[in-house]
Amino acid sequence: MFIHIDLDAFFISAAATIDKSLIGKKAAVASGSKFDIFGDYHEYGIILSATYEARAIGINCTMHSSLAKKLCPDLIIAPTDFELYHKLSNSLYNLLLNYTDEIEKYSIDEYFIDLAGTKYDINPLEFANKLKFEINNKLNLPCSIGIAPNKLLAKLATNLAKPSKIYQINSPQEIENLQISKLPGVGKSLYKSLQKYGVATIKDALNAKHIFDKLGKYAINLYSSLNLSHQDKIIKNQPRKSLAIARSFAPIKNRDSINKRLMILCRHLYFEVASLALIPSKIELKLRYKKQEQISISTTINANFTHKCLEQITKELFINLDKFKDYEINYLSLCATGFDKQQQRSLFDTQSPKNSKISTAIMQIQKKYGVDAIKSLSEF
Repeated sequence: MFIHIDLDAFFISAAATIDKSLIGKKAAVASGSKFDIFGDYHEYGIILSATYEARAIGINCTMHSSLAKKLCPDLIIAPTDFELYHKLSNSLYNLLLNYTDEIEKYSIDEYFIDLAGTKYDINPLEFANKLKFEINNKLNLPCSIGIAPNKLLAKLATNLAKPSKIYQINSPQEIENLQISKLPGVGKSLYKSLQKYGVATIKDALNAKHIFDKLGKYAINLYSSLNLSHQDKIIKNQPRKSLAIARSFAPIKNRDSINKRLMILCRHLYFEVASLALIPSKIELKLRYKKQEQISISTTINANFTHKCLEQITKELFINLDKFKDYEINYLSLCATGFDKQQQRSLFDTQSPKNSKISTAIMQIQKKYGVDAIKSLSEF
């Protein structure tokens, strides 16, 4: 059996592990904060996560915080804290390792585990209850858990379990009256196509292999998972393809100010890359002029990847990309890509022992006190 664990309302639940007063309240996490990485003051943006108490009165994700406040004046809004989210996500992973290493991180707040070959496969429901108790007791996080013969149905079971319950599906026939739109992976486009052929429920879908065969490889694979003819496997340690830091802001014409913002992006991007001990082979810069389409430029890295190297590359990319120096810019993105497995070595294996010691010391301070603890002179 497969188990799917989904941390309920994760961002706001994570905030509640720090501020207990949020528990049971109408509260939400919104994008941004009073001051962003550039030091700009602004109000909160889009709602990213809301408690079930807030959802009950219509507060939902993608709603702007200003609209949410009008709808619920006493709504408590908390800022994002991605460092906390990653910490809790890693804590959950380490907790799961106590039982098996057949773990797949599906997203920051979702994990699949395969119980095959473990003693817990005999009674997965009992194990799920034990796991749910531990997650709540040790991490102070509510979660929903789905149990099923494969990952597709386990994720569906979790959706049926929400909020904060456990649901087990032993076969698709048990849920044959469920609307096909509820099945994970059935988006708007596929749903419309299935509707044309009269496929409305899971039962209809199970009897319509010929229809799925007409709708392409994705639909065929989905059907194979639905009728349990596909053997699922846990995908461990999926290689990261890219890391990016991007921000929108009020339009700025002054290029000195833009360059300072680029250097701030460099510091944050380098910290993220260095923390994972990755070496990128390519850097991409994107920008958007006010009322214009987004444009981009990239280059391969032909030198040892250091913070100074990243700053120099970024400056050169911006000079080559910025063709309209009289235009205002309101968006910047810096992305590192091309993480080859053979390149995943220490970032501090440099030719200069002095540089290595300095880089290591800086990273240790930033990891302990935050990425803002040490800043580059080029940011000022």
